[in-house]
This record gives sequence, C-alpha cells and structure tokens, in this order.
Amino acid sequence: MKRAVSVSLDGRVTGIWSKIITSALIVLVGFNLRTIILAVPPILPLIQHDLALSYSEVGLLTAIPVLMIGITAWPAGLLAERIGGRACVSIGLTLLGVGALLRALSPTVIPLYLCTVVLSLGIAIAQTSIPILTRRWFPAQIGMVSALFSDGLIVGEAIAAGITVPIMLQFLGSDAWRGTFIVWGVPVVVLLALWLLFAPPVHEATPASSPVAQSGESRAEAAVRGDAPAARRGHVNALHLGILVGMGSLIYYGMNAWVASYNQAMLRTAMTPLALAVLNASQLPVSLGITFFAQRIAGRRWPFIVVGVITIASVAGWIFAPAPFEPLWTALLGGSSSMVFTLGIALPPLLAQPDEVARLTGITFSLTYAVAFVGPFVGGGLWDLSHLPPLAFLPIGLAGLLLIILGALLPRRMAFDPAVADRVVSAVNRAE
Repeated sequence: MKRAVSVSLDGRVTGIWSKIITSALIVLVGFNLRTIILAVPPILPLIQHDLALSYSEVGLLTAIPVLMIGITAWPAGLLAERIGGRACVSIGLTLLGVGALLRALSPTVIPLYLCTVVLSLGIAIAQTSIPILTRRWFPAQIGMVSALFSDGLIVGEAIAAGITVPIMLQFLGSDAWRGTFIVWGVPVVVLLALWLLFAPPVHEATPASSPVAQSGESRAEAAVRGDAPAARRGHVNALHLGILVGMGSLIYYGMNAWVASYNQAMLRTAMTPLALAVLNASQLPVSLGITFFAQRIAGRRWPFIVVGVITIASVAGWIFAPAPFEPLWTALLGGSSSMVFTLGIALPPLLAQPDEVARLTGITFSLTYAVAFVGPFVGGGLWDLSHLPPLAFLPIGLAGLLLIILGALLPRRMAFDPAVADRVVSAVNRAE
C-alpha cells in the first residue's frame, strides 16, 4: 500500500504534501503534550477541596510531570537511539492517553499521582523524540520545524488553560473536574491513530554514520561542518544549556501552578481565568517572532539577561501592584519564558552530529525539567511553612536572578554561525 508521505533513502521527508502532513503531525503532538498538563491548574482549587490536599500536595501534583520529564528524558533519548524516534512517539502517546483517561477514574490522591506519573512518562518519551525526528526528517529546516513544535506546545498550553473551566461549566458541571481529564484525553487517542497511519517511516536499521544516512547531509551539513570547526567548538555546553533553559521552564510552571490558588487566597478569583489565559497565550507571538531570528540570536547573552530582568520586575509587580495589573505581569512572564524555551529547543538538533542528537536532547531536557521541578514544589512548601501566599513565587524571582547570571556567563561567540546554517539549507535544497 502506498504511504501518505514519502521519504528519501536517507530518511528525509520529500514532497510538499508529505512535508505539510508531517509538520502538522509534529504540531499536533506538541499540542497534546501540553493540554494534558495545563488543563490542571485552572481546576486545582476544586481538586484540592474534594481530595483535602495541602498546598504542598497540590504543588507535588503540578510538579510530577516536570519531575518525570527531568528524570526520564535522558533515558528516553537513549531509547529513541535504540528503537527509533517514530516508535518512541507512538509509545509516548499511548502512555499519555492511558494515563489521562485513567486519571478521571481516580477516587483518591494516590491513584491520581500514579496516573499522572504514567502520562508524564509518555510526555517525556514523545517530547524527547521529536527533535531527533526533526533532524532526520527535515535536515534543511530544523529551525523552522523545531519552532513549529514549540508553537504546538504553546498553543496547547494556552487553549487548555483558557477553556478548561468554561468547558466544564458549560457541559460537565460546576465541579466536574474529573470530566475534564476525559475531554483532553480523547484527542490523544485520536492523534495516536493518525500518527500510526501517517507518520513517515524511519529507516532505523541504517546507521546514522553510514554513507546512505548521510547522503542528504554529506553534500551540505557535513561539508559545512568540515569548513567551520570554530562554529562547532562554540556550541553551548549541555549542562549550561539545560540549567539555563530550566530557569525559563521554572518560571512558566511555577506561575501556572500558583496563579489560581494565590488569587483565591487573596480574594482575586475573578482575575484567574484571564491571568492564566494571558500567561499562556503570550508565549505564542514571542515564539513565532523568535522563529525568524533564532539562528542569529541563539547563544547570545542579552536575551537571557533581559528575560531575567523582566522576570524579577514582573514578580515584584505581581505581588505588590493592584490586581487589575495581573494580565500585564503574566504576559511578560509568559512571553519571557517562551523566549528561553524557543531558543533552547532547536539547539540539540542544530548543533549535534546525527549520532549525538538523541543523547544531547535527552540530557538537555532532563536538566531543564529537573530544574523546573523545584518551582511549584518549593513554592508550595514555602507557603505552607510561612502562611504567606506571595512566597510561593519566590523561586520564580530567584530564577530571574539565575538567568541574569547564567546568561552573562555564556560564551561571547554565537552558538552557531548563521552564514554556515544558510549554506547548509542552500546545499540541501540544491541536492533535492
């Protein structure tokens, strides 16, 4: 049977419709990897009330996905290296769908935690595999496709945060928070079927270092890498990159975890839907804008320093300014965290050799989400200990400070030379 998408012998997707279908699948994977997570913060007060959870327990619930991605992203990269990225995305979507749907049946907090662990493992496996497939399927459009994946993640975050409560109130009931897990779980099952039917085949049996596997790259990337050793030496260290990007994720997940509970404690409940929607929606225009300049500003110090300054100022404004200003602060924080993430997500497939992409991606994601884990959890602990709601946002302010420090410590050179990248794209296009 003829496949819906076509690939060359070296694994590149060929043909305009094949590229459109594959890119759409990647966007949808990103979308569903985030709707499951970000549908939870708007209903946290209901979950906390019905299950009698402390603020630390609530923080742990929101932190489990971040922790699981941090723990398992590196092994997920090794798994993708062994069985292939396409198979790993299939496994990841299966775990995500099963965990999300079973979570709706959880009568107590322990099964809820366990189901969250299962779906979080699925997120880690699928998310780590997409950059690997991007390098294989789109060697000449890595930056653009990586940005599309990032856009899918961000759109999923914004939509889930913005419409989960309205859907619940309109169709499920005023306290039917379990029903929202089904609402966002069913699309994952549909996407899994589409992925199995339409995702391009990956010639996993062909080593990445073989002449066939490098045929699309050898005329372009390999030649360019050979005449630009200095650009290769200037890449960002995985440890530095993972921690730096992790600061952006800590800001993002920390805000999503505590906006609703904080506003409830401060008698600002009416501001919560708009604040969460703006926090998540503000990421998309920033991500789209960065797409056009990523190759020129990746590895520069100033974006991270600017984000750090904005973060510190926004957290101070969030705590001390009047409630009507909440959308302004969440817009600044959401957009800033998006800048950090978008600049970081494309670097592993852009900078690594074909056989290094899986490991570098896994290490980067592990470090990123391990760092991000401490935000909601520590914030909840500080709130419980002090009984002061603003202290839940202290880790976010510290993340801003670390962004300034780590950004200033980046090497002066750009992570890669845009002229080199342009020659890669031109050479591959001519080869096609």
